[in-house]
Amino acid sequence: MNLDDIDVKILKILQADGRLALSEIARRLNMGTATIHERVNSLEEDGYIRDYRAVLDPELLGLDNVAFVRVHTEAGHFSEVAERLTEETEIQEIHEITGDADLLLKVRVGNHSELTSLLSRIGEYDAVLSTATDVALRNVKEEQRFSLSE
Repeated sequence: MNLDDIDVKILKILQADGRLALSEIARRLNMGTATIHERVNSLEEDGYIRDYRAVLDPELLGLDNVAFVRVHTEAGHFSEVAERLTEETEIQEIHEITGDADLLLKVRVGNHSELTSLLSRIGEYDAVLSTATDVALRNVKEEQRFSLSE
């Protein structure tokens, strides 16, 4: 499916407020609610909209310690290590990367003890050779929205 200007506008609106009623989106775009409903359904079915969820405040939840972990694996094993890492709830993101490491993890924990425990578990994984960790001192920007052009 190719996105047209209306689809992009719908995505921008939903990205800003996923709880907005379809009737309000229709009003903003000067279109019928049924038309907006069909377009949103198509955007969901085609995978442009993957999910709707609340964005929680990690600091209020006591999860304000962020670290980035570079994982070095045995040759040819980074994908299987990445799949196993998906089971670790503290890991928010897993990226297969180029460079001196094979995987880059974004981790969010409540304290350094939890980070130490996670790193110990990862270090025991088969095919993990080593890890290197950078702890974030301050979060300057963390954005889940995409810049969409019409």
